[in-house]
Amino acid sequence: MHAPGHQRQVGLCAHAQVSLVALLVTLCGCASYAPKPLPATPEWPSNVATSTAPLTVDQVVERALEHSPDVHRAERELDIATARKYADGLLPDPQLSFSTDRPGAVGFVPAFMVGLSYEVSALIDHQAKKRGAAAALEKQHLALQWTKWQVANRAYALYVSNVSLARVEAEVERLALHEQVVDSRMRHALARGDVTRDIAMQSETAYRDSLQQLDTLRQDHLKAQQELAALLDLSPGTHLLLATPPEPVDVPPEAVRDALANLGQRRPDLLALRAGYAEQDEHYRAALLGQFPRLDIGVTRGRDTSAIYTSGISVTVTLPLFNGNRGNIAVEKATRESLYEEYTQRLKEAYVAVDNLVATMNLLDDQLRNARSLEASLDEATRQARSAHARGDVTLPALMDLELRRLNQRIATAKLQNSVFQQQVELCTLTGISAIDHQSLQ
Repeated sequence: MHAPGHQRQVGLCAHAQVSLVALLVTLCGCASYAPKPLPATPEWPSNVATSTAPLTVDQVVERALEHSPDVHRAERELDIATARKYADGLLPDPQLSFSTDRPGAVGFVPAFMVGLSYEVSALIDHQAKKRGAAAALEKQHLALQWTKWQVANRAYALYVSNVSLARVEAEVERLALHEQVVDSRMRHALARGDVTRDIAMQSETAYRDSLQQLDTLRQDHLKAQQELAALLDLSPGTHLLLATPPEPVDVPPEAVRDALANLGQRRPDLLALRAGYAEQDEHYRAALLGQFPRLDIGVTRGRDTSAIYTSGISVTVTLPLFNGNRGNIAVEKATRESLYEEYTQRLKEAYVAVDNLVATMNLLDDQLRNARSLEASLDEATRQARSAHARGDVTLPALMDLELRRLNQRIATAKLQNSVFQQQVELCTLTGISAIDHQSLQ
């Protein structure tokens, strides 16, 4: 027969073992740590510039959507929102407590107390938190979609802009070469006494101006190349060979009207704001539910030093006398009001921006038509002047001046056409239309 002291030790060890087993079971479900060191040098995807075939606009847009840093950041934000939704959907864990007392006198047994409790009040606002997390996840989904819309149209705009700038740069190079020839001929004519020094100085000034214009244009072209390379996540110094895109066409007015009819229900950034407002509304609702007293309910099992076992129920209630979650309620309510104002203002700005762009494009279209008409007139006038100069009816300075005006007009027309295109891309982005085929973006 075992001694009473030995039985008391066995009973105490049994309860300790139960607590230890519960703790080990809990720890078995824990996540483990895995290091992820930061890279020592920048890392870029495979270089698409190694291909000898020119890149088409579809290839550029596809790579932008796959490798754009903006898209990657939006995807990481979506991953965070997904993790938060998972975290907010979890219920609080129950609490297990264990304590023991060892008597200092003979004839008594060690006492212990085991308790299991749960925060019942956490169930009150759990559904509101889950709905808020779902709205937050939807907001990030829409934010990712809006980012992809912008990146796709931005890639197309930079693609055509690079091609247009290369075309204008070639025109300016022809202008500079023309000015160089004129300047050389005027110098020889001045040496022979056929022209005055003022005319010779004008040709030299025009040549230097064309060189300065060419330098400025090359800087703009380099900047556009760098922006496209950054959008495609290419290493610095990458030179892309781009195929000539089809000439951009005007955005159909009916496409703009159809897009404006339900802009607030289809543009992802506006829908993301609506989802953000729904999220905040649930946060406000959860804060209101949080003003109820916190309630913890548990069960206990214990033994005192006289070897008497007891069982009971423990209830803990937080009295909302000084806090009552009133501060959080005020914060969440004010935040919801701020998001309401932000959405209504953004909705107004979206319609105003589209209306302003349409008005600007109408003005630019008129200017482009006039520029093309003037360019055609100068082409015809230059052709006639060349024939007249061959007959001796037009002087060389007059012919050179007309050639200069024609080349300058071709450059101005090309720049104006690029401005019109940039406005078209901006309009497509604001209305959710593809800048390539003017179809609704999904």
